[in-house]
Amino acid sequence: MIDFAALALGPGIATFGRPVTVTPPGSLPAKPSFAASGVWSVRNVDVALGPNESLNTTTITLGIRLSEWPVPPVPQMQIRVPAAGSYPDEGTLWIDDVDPDGQGGATLTLKKKPKGA
Repeated sequence: MIDFAALALGPGIATFGRPVTVTPPGSLPAKPSFAASGVWSVRNVDVALGPNESLNTTTITLGIRLSEWPVPPVPQMQIRVPAAGSYPDEGTLWIDDVDPDGQGGATLTLKKKPKGA
């Protein structure tokens, strides 16, 4: 059997990944923050609201290799994305959704904290 996570995900994240710091939610109090990396992606999405109406929003994702995380990713984990190379500091976001790919990786959908919250 081919280990896709070792052959493709590992080298891909090592090459294109961005360092992050992960803080588990309060429901995992014995789990400390840890360093990780993932492939950062931001894309614009148009959402149809009705005839001749749409809303433009942004989807932020982080592609990860699950075996590199000491605890599985869950919603409400905080992800700190510092400046790296030419990329700006994105601040602290939280995991909104986890989509495992069935091959050792997952796509995390991230959300920014609303202003004033």
